[in-house]
Amino acid sequence: MRARPFSRTALVAGFVLLFFLLPAVPLRGQEGEPPTLRPDEPGKSDGFFLGLSARSLTFNGDLDGKLILWHFEKAFFSPKLAPAPGLGVGFGVKHAGWLWEMGYVRSIHDAALPDRMTRAVYNSIEINGKSFLLKKFPLQPYISLGISVPWLTVRDGSEFAGARMNASYIGIGLQAGAGFVVDISRHFFVSGGGGARALGYYYASGEGRGRDITELHNGYDGPAWKNWLRSWTLGVVFGLGIVL
Repeated sequence: MRARPFSRTALVAGFVLLFFLLPAVPLRGQEGEPPTLRPDEPGKSDGFFLGLSARSLTFNGDLDGKLILWHFEKAFFSPKLAPAPGLGVGFGVKHAGWLWEMGYVRSIHDAALPDRMTRAVYNSIEINGKSFLLKKFPLQPYISLGISVPWLTVRDGSEFAGARMNASYIGIGLQAGAGFVVDISRHFFVSGGGGARALGYYYASGEGRGRDITELHNGYDGPAWKNWLRSWTLGVVFGLGIVL
């Protein structure tokens, strides 16, 4: 029996928890102080910023290079992705006790399918919030929570009536992590940390009509899959913020 580290119920519960927890972070930081985004202390980088990031990405779970999901004559091959660096850009706002950022991440991976090697491209739109634990110190530890919309494109990742073609998967994700932020000046800050992401891909497309992954079958004549493609990633991330 395949391990099931998380389910759709867990993902939905995580989104609900995130909805209630993250908006409270900046509100607690603003009690008793005026709503300003300008620096309160010399050297503090507060305000709207552009972000650049680099991270390591390693995928586990149902993306194992062995699983084949079928819908009549159409097959989708689950890829095994080799670890690879990912690059990201973003825009956000930083204050004395918190940081919000929305960004885009992309990485290119060697991918193993059941009968060949190919390439896969991972993309993700991410929204992250960080809460600083030691607001008055130069080195500011943080905890972070976030949500994401990932999509994965695999070259020759599907087959229809004997012909190979590309496959795409779209899903949702939750992420959590911890690290530190250091203010270099009022205009720059750097960050570093690590974290985990739980990803669930719910829709697959190739040649012709796409399919809900829960409607596919594990093997040509096998039982219905009845689940999303579940994966999780572990990695480290480093970033640079440029305050506008």
